[in-house]
Amino acid sequence: MSDEAQLSRIAGLYEAAKYRECSDEVERLLDPTSHRALRQSGIVENARVYWAACLLGAGEADAADAPLRAAIHENPQMKAPDSLVFPQPVVERFLKVRDSLVNEIRAAEQARILQAQREAQRRLQAQARERDRMRELEKLASKETVIQRNSRAIAAIPFGVGQFQNRQPALGYTLLASQALLGGLSVAAIVVQSKLATEADRLRSSGGVVNEARQEDNIRTWGIVKTGSFWAFAALAVGGIVQAELEFVPEFREERPRELPPSLAPKPAATEVTALPYFDHTGGGLSVVGRF
Repeated sequence: MSDEAQLSRIAGLYEAAKYRECSDEVERLLDPTSHRALRQSGIVENARVYWAACLLGAGEADAADAPLRAAIHENPQMKAPDSLVFPQPVVERFLKVRDSLVNEIRAAEQARILQAQREAQRRLQAQARERDRMRELEKLASKETVIQRNSRAIAAIPFGVGQFQNRQPALGYTLLASQALLGGLSVAAIVVQSKLATEADRLRSSGGVVNEARQEDNIRTWGIVKTGSFWAFAALAVGGIVQAELEFVPEFREERPRELPPSLAPKPAATEVTALPYFDHTGGGLSVVGRF
């Protein structure tokens, strides 16, 4: 039998003034261990009112308070019984019990609201932690680490190449300019020496007079320039290679921004507002908690 049918049967017993039978039947239906126990909260609430009415009709006024107290505890906002269905003594008994439970109801309601506020706060905190976690994940996903691996073979190339690879641009440019200058000077000395020898041979073959002493001085001077610039070039080249090998950096890591795909791009946070009632010695009000 459904809960509605059970309630109709109770109402029939009450209207037939079978108060004792009605009381016993409601007691059995409200027993949670019974296989016929009522389950729907609204019907359970009405059954308790009928139980109190049957007890009043059976002359057990004091016992009538218990089902009314249980109904009010279950639903602190419960309205008074319908005066068209129940006689005035039932309505007055309900109001009397409810008045006696005002402080208890307020305390229970305040505890319930406080619990709801705590749960709402915990929920907001959990959402905030999740948002922070997602921001960190988005931050990590929006960056990529690029690894540049260096080569010792490249470090063995002169002209500051090894220094540029080790990210020492100032030293690299210094070695590049110095070695280029010395190398160019050595080549220029060779060219000048060759030109002086060619010019002297041309004069001799044409019967001209060559100042041999001056020719030798010029050849010797440019030979010294050639030799000095070459060895200076060689010393800088070897020194640069040694320095690049000694301070060799196997790899460089750097972070670069990476565009997120549209499906992973951060979305604007939704506005959340939670309204919770509260009661105090001045009355009551509405507490609003939100995230914007």
